[in-house]
Amino acid sequence: MTFLSSEFYKHGYLKITCITLALITIFLIMVWTRAFYGSMQAYKKGELHLAEHRYIKAVTFFDRSIHWYTPFNPYVEKSSERLWEIGLRAEQRGDIRLALIAYRTIRRGYYASSNFVMPGRTWIERCESKIDELTRVEEKIRKRDQDFESEKKLILQSQKTKSPDVFWSITLEVGFLGWVGSVICLIMFALRRKEGAKSVARMSLPWVGLALIFFALWIVGMMKA
Repeated sequence: MTFLSSEFYKHGYLKITCITLALITIFLIMVWTRAFYGSMQAYKKGELHLAEHRYIKAVTFFDRSIHWYTPFNPYVEKSSERLWEIGLRAEQRGDIRLALIAYRTIRRGYYASSNFVMPGRTWIERCESKIDELTRVEEKIRKRDQDFESEKKLILQSQKTKSPDVFWSITLEVGFLGWVGSVICLIMFALRRKEGAKSVARMSLPWVGLALIFFALWIVGMMKA
């Protein structure tokens, strides 16, 4: 009787264990199937956007496909390859920003999928190498653009013309007109007189003085206006 009881319990525990393992297996298969389906759908949408050159949307869906990571899921690898391809093409076009987005998306996707193990180590290493390289290029471009903008501002500032100063503009005009008037008066009232040389020199002196004063005002006005 004791033997039968022990056999019953033994077979009972074995049955429970088998049922539990079967339920766990079914659950894991369901999880894997759901992840596989989600990854496949995201990959297909990414392909559609990529074919229409909508690169940012394509990157978004390939990213979702990688986030549905499960072991032996082929669409995770395919999505990584597509993102890598987008990055390489962007590099060839000189679009450093898009290239960095693509490479960082691959790296971020595998980091987000890590748990007890780190998937996609090879992809992460390749992407980090590219990111370091392109980051240095981006810094050089940014510095070059900043230098260009600074130089452009300096050129624009140097080319700006100040509004003429009203006071010195009037001084300039008064100086020019006074100088012309003084020279005319010198010719008409002093140099044409027929008195002696001393008398002519005496009469010319005030006009010469005025001419020099107005000439100086004209020059100073031109410099300050």
